[in-house]
Amino acid sequence: CKTMEQRLCLVEGGGVRTISIEDVARQNAQSLSMEQLKELVNLVEVVESAYGMPIDIEWAYTENNQLMLLQARPITTLFCLDDNMMTAAGERRILYYDFNIASEATTTTPFSYMDMNLYCRLGNALNGINDDDFSLFKNDPNLPIFNAETRQYINLSFFFKFMTTQYCAKEAMLLDPYLSSLFASSDCDRKRYRSKKKWPKECSMKNFVWLLRKVPIKAWYKVGKRFKKDPKRAKENYLKVVENDMAKLKVLQQRGVKRDEGLMQYSSELFNCFMPSLNEELGAIYFVVLGVFNKLDKKRRNNKSELCAEYDALCGGYEGDELMKINIDIYSLANKLGANIWEQYGHDEMYQLADRIQQNIDGTLSDLPDEFLTEWISFLDKHGYDGEDQLFISSPRYLDSPELLLTRLRQNVGTGIRDPADIHREQVLKRRQVMNQQLDTALAQRYTRPFRPSRIRRRNEVLEHTMWTRNAPKLHLAKVIGVLREAVLQIEKELIEANRLAHTGDIFHLDLEEVDKALVDETFDLMQLVRPRMIAYERARKATECPLLVDSRCRILRPDPPNRDNVEKGTLIGTAVSPGIATGRVRVMKSPNELFERGEILAATVTSPAWTPLFSGASAVVLQIGGALQHGALCAREYGLPAVSNINVHNDLKTGMLAEVNGNTGTIKILE
Repeated sequence: CKTMEQRLCLVEGGGVRTISIEDVARQNAQSLSMEQLKELVNLVEVVESAYGMPIDIEWAYTENNQLMLLQARPITTLFCLDDNMMTAAGERRILYYDFNIASEATTTTPFSYMDMNLYCRLGNALNGINDDDFSLFKNDPNLPIFNAETRQYINLSFFFKFMTTQYCAKEAMLLDPYLSSLFASSDCDRKRYRSKKKWPKECSMKNFVWLLRKVPIKAWYKVGKRFKKDPKRAKENYLKVVENDMAKLKVLQQRGVKRDEGLMQYSSELFNCFMPSLNEELGAIYFVVLGVFNKLDKKRRNNKSELCAEYDALCGGYEGDELMKINIDIYSLANKLGANIWEQYGHDEMYQLADRIQQNIDGTLSDLPDEFLTEWISFLDKHGYDGEDQLFISSPRYLDSPELLLTRLRQNVGTGIRDPADIHREQVLKRRQVMNQQLDTALAQRYTRPFRPSRIRRRNEVLEHTMWTRNAPKLHLAKVIGVLREAVLQIEKELIEANRLAHTGDIFHLDLEEVDKALVDETFDLMQLVRPRMIAYERARKATECPLLVDSRCRILRPDPPNRDNVEKGTLIGTAVSPGIATGRVRVMKSPNELFERGEILAATVTSPAWTPLFSGASAVVLQIGGALQHGALCAREYGLPAVSNINVHNDLKTGMLAEVNGNTGTIKILE
C-alpha cells in the first residue's frame, strides 16, 4: 500500500488538520514496513482468537512507532463457513457448492436445525431409504455431499478428480447459466481445488451398489415409460393417484399427531401417504420432462444471440400446472375486495387487515363482502400450506401468517394488472399453434423425412399431458410439511406455556426426535440445545451473501467479466431466459414480502414459487441465479415477461434505476 498525497495530523486542543505531502519519494513509499505488517497481522490474530469470530479493528501507529488498538467489533455480516469446513493457511483448499440455491429448495435462507433434519429425512424417503439404515447427508465435509450447520454442500474437490471444469460448465448451463459461468471462470481452477485424498470409505462401490438397489429407479423408469407411451392415459391415472393421496393426507390432518406415538411417527405417516404421487411425478420428470425440455432449450437458443421464438413458445403454456392455478386463485381472491379497502392499508399494515378479516369471519364485524370471505376461507383450505420457503417447516404459511397472503393479494390489484388466467390461455394457445405448425411442416416433408411426423406427434402429446407436472413435487411436499407444521406449532405453544421454550420459533432449533423426548421427559432441558443452534442460525441470517461456490478459506468464486467488445457503455450482459423487451424502474429484492410496485423490474438472486404473485405486476425479471428450467424463467415465460439471468443483481443494479431488459439478447441497458 502507498501513502496518499495528504495526511491528517492531530491538533493541540483536539481535532485534526490536513497536511500536504510534497515529497514524491514519500508519496511512492510503502506506508507500512514488513515488520509493521507482521505486527499488525499478529494483533488481528490475537483479537480474533479472543472473540472467536471475524473482527473489524481500528488501529494506529504513534509517532514513537507503537501499534495501538483503537476499537474492535465483530463482523456479523461476513459470510462464514463452519469451523470443520475450513482449512489452515497454506493447506490445499476445498471447493464447496451450495446446491440448494440453484435447485432443490431454491433459496438462500439458512436451514434451521429442524429444517435440516426434516429435509434429509425427505431425501431418504424419496430415495426409498429407511432412516435407520442409512443417511444420504451427514455432518462431515470430507464426504462428497454433507450437511453444514445451516446449509448443505457438495464437496466439488472430490468430483474434480474425474470431472473437468469445462464439463461442469457445459452440464450446468440448463440448470443455471450463472453457475456455468463460475465453473468456466479463472477463479475455478481444477488443479488448485482437485482433491488428492482417497475417495471416502463410506462411498465404496459396495455402498454405491446398495444405494442403487434402494433408490426406486426402476419404478421411476416404468412411470416414465407409461408417460412416453400414452401421455394422456398416464395423466389420467396419475390424477387418480393424487386424489387418493390427498384424501389420505386430509384424514391424517384431521386426526393430528398421536401423543403416544409422537412427531417422528406422524411425519413418517405423512411422507408415506404422498409417496405414490411423488413417485409418479419423479418418474415423469426424470425420464420424460427433463429430456424434452433439454432438447427444446437447445433449439430455443439455436446458437444465436436471440432466442428462437418458435421453440420458446413450446417451453410454456402447460395446462394443469398447480402453481399457475394458485396464482389464478390469488388474483381472483384479491379482486373480490374493493380497491377502496386495499387503499386503507399500507404494505406494512397487512396484519391489521388480517385482523379485520378474522373479525368478519368470527362475526364481530360485518364490513367486508361475503363473497370475499367465502373465497378467503376456501383459498386457505386449498392453499394455506403455501409460504415463502415451502420446503422449510420453520417458514410461515398463509394459514398461520395470513398477512403474508394479503401482501401477495395486494400485488394483484389495480390498473395494469392482467388476470393470470387470460395470460395463461394466451400462452396455451400460442404453444398449440406452434405444435400444429410444426406437425404440418413435418407432414409436408414426410416423403424425405418419414419418421419426423410420428416423433412430432409423440412430443406434442408429452407437451400437452406431461410437462405441467414440473412444479407438482415441490407443491405436494409443501402440503405435507404444512400439515406437519400445524402439529409442531401446537406442541410449541404447550412447551412455551410450560416455560420449557422461551419464544415462538425456538422449537425449530430442535429435531422431531428431541421434541418427542421432551413430551415424555419433563426434565429434558430443551433450551440447552436451542441456544447454540440459534446463535449459528442467526449468524447465517445476517450474512449479506450466500455464495454458490466458496472455498475452504471463505473465498467466494466470481465469474470472469463478460466480453464487452462492441457492447454499449452501461449495458450488462447476461443470459436470455424469456423473450421480450421492457423498460421500468428496478426493484432489487431479497424477499417476496418486501414492497414491490406495479410496473417495476423485479430483480432478485433467485426466486421460488412464493415469488410468483409479484410477476403479475412486474414489467420484467432479472435474476442472478436460474436457468431455463428454474422457477423465475418458467414463470416469466408463463406471464409473457422478458427475463435475463446471470446478472450480479446486488452489485450491478440498484433500486430506482431506470433500465431496459432485453430478454431476446440477454442484455440490460441502464438508462439512468
